[in-house]
Amino acid sequence: MKIKASRIYFLSFILFLICFNAFSQVVDSSSFILTPRQSFYSYERKGEFLLHVPPSLSKNHLSVNIKIEDANTVSWNGIPGRNILRLPFSLDKKPAVYTVVATITVNIVPEKIYITRCDLIVLPYKSNEVKTDKFTGGLIVNKLPFFPFGFYCYSPIFPSLPEEEVVKGFNLISPYQKILNETLNERKAYMDRCAELGMKVLYNLLSVSGGGGVGSRIDSMSDGEKRKLLIDEIKTFRDHPALLGWYISDEPNGTKVTPESLEEIYNTVKENDPWHPVSIVFMAPFITASKYSSALDIVMADPYPIPDHPVSLPGDVANLLRNEFKGKKPFWIVPQAFGGGELWSREPTSQEIRSMTWQSIINGATGIQYFVRQGLNYFPKSPATWSECGKMAMEVAELTPWLLSDEETLPVESISGNVSVTSRFHNGQLIIMAVNKINEPLSTSFRITGFYTGKARVLFENRFVPVRGGLITDVLAPFGTQVYLIDINPEKHQSAVSNTNLIRDPGFEDLTSPGLPSACYARPGGDRGATYFLDTREYLDGNHALRIITPEAHKSLAIRFFPFTVRAGASYTISLWAKSDPEQRISYVTEEENPRLYEKKEMPQYVEISVGDFGRARFVPDNQWREYMTFINIPSDTLPRFKTNLILKMPGQGVAWFDQVKITEDK
Repeated sequence: MKIKASRIYFLSFILFLICFNAFSQVVDSSSFILTPRQSFYSYERKGEFLLHVPPSLSKNHLSVNIKIEDANTVSWNGIPGRNILRLPFSLDKKPAVYTVVATITVNIVPEKIYITRCDLIVLPYKSNEVKTDKFTGGLIVNKLPFFPFGFYCYSPIFPSLPEEEVVKGFNLISPYQKILNETLNERKAYMDRCAELGMKVLYNLLSVSGGGGVGSRIDSMSDGEKRKLLIDEIKTFRDHPALLGWYISDEPNGTKVTPESLEEIYNTVKENDPWHPVSIVFMAPFITASKYSSALDIVMADPYPIPDHPVSLPGDVANLLRNEFKGKKPFWIVPQAFGGGELWSREPTSQEIRSMTWQSIINGATGIQYFVRQGLNYFPKSPATWSECGKMAMEVAELTPWLLSDEETLPVESISGNVSVTSRFHNGQLIIMAVNKINEPLSTSFRITGFYTGKARVLFENRFVPVRGGLITDVLAPFGTQVYLIDINPEKHQSAVSNTNLIRDPGFEDLTSPGLPSACYARPGGDRGATYFLDTREYLDGNHALRIITPEAHKSLAIRFFPFTVRAGASYTISLWAKSDPEQRISYVTEEENPRLYEKKEMPQYVEISVGDFGRARFVPDNQWREYMTFINIPSDTLPRFKTNLILKMPGQGVAWFDQVKITEDK
């Protein structure tokens, strides 16, 4: 009996401890938010979770344990010191939707436990898939970071509109349209042309989804008929190489379209195409976008201030959306590119549209889509204003790796309240972006946290300014902008090209004209939409490669490099590095039963190099950087010394990158 009594006493004591412990630990499931960094994963072998930490707990010691379907995946201990904690994990999952549970223990008295859940989506890989990166706010397109910079336009689309705008640097269009069977071929035609050009489309479904927008109302159709057209349209274009995402509602907070109705549309879109994001644009009050958070992947806002409201409005709206959606949803700004009617007595000047655009970007917008473009001079009426937009498209393309960088930066501040400023760090280089919010020139200074003395390159102006004790002093024009580049580790970015190279600017690092190769001529080849831009996202060495897109086979442009001198009787070695993306070739990414633009005869993606009439060579690049070489001999029975040119063409349809072009005389 004595033994049994002892056991009963012991068990009672254990039960007391358990109950005491349970009452001393408070379980909370609302304070922390867990989300995968990407909207979905497919080909990746590593992923990240983002744990949103309440500001009041960011300086406490946390113990984090994350399980995927009851399997321990991530363990982390420490003091976050920030509001978003990045938690990497290995990814070896088959396509499915997985339940993820995070348990967070806060080491305070009494100890507190938090639980938060999310879904991890793993999909089969598709070559035209588009992911959102919730940490940077950017998109991942063709496995590269992508900053959409484009415009709305009207239907029917003039056939030459995409090629007119892609050569200016724009990479996105979004036509207003009615989803009707009788106009399907029109939509196929502009989608096909955009695919050839490498241009993306934010596809407008308004007439059969959430409504709103210009000329998208269909009155004579039932909800059931609209739903059928919606699903058919998604199935028609979900595998199209030009598709960037779906646009389902225009200003629902102004037209009293409920979040619940758009969540139903959103779910229908995702059931038929989980590979592309869904967007909605909002009018004031812009923060009501948070009520629609479950119905979208990308938040868009359209503040139109000119001429009755301050030019600072788009920047203020962007700052508001950043505070609400950082680490959760990307957001884009729709700057005003119209005026002269309705509520707006004039359109923005070129200076005003520059300030509005850069204020938006500096405050966190990761997409720009102007309202509205109708060429050649209908919207906006001013060629100067639209030219300024194209100029900014080139600037943003140059800065994309910085704008979408996930590296920790060196903070910067301005001494003037009329200047917005921010910084980004990428690959050992710091950029500082500043914009003047008033219509007066400003002499101002920017202070970089952390001591630095040296010089900063003023990008897009081809000049330098000194940096003394972490301080930059400069003048900003009325509504003007500046971007400064500081090489924190300059040795890392020195080119390894030999001085004996006869090619000038062989690595395309001359930034005199942003986005374009300097030491060459470009010659047309039959397609006005063929492009030759510098790309900072894909390169072998330095910061740039030359990207050439040939929309249609046998219609390649030609790059004619700066002339160099050769000797009679001498031999020369020609080499260059090249890479292509076979998945972006039109014929490789479309189902055989969908022959919209794929009845054309296919030819390999040839690249051709030649030196005058002395030699020509062809090669076919693949998805890896490789060096290609050939040799030429200059006849002895010619002038002793004369100048000639290296010519680069890509007759095969597709996209390719080129770097480190070199010609040396054989000794």
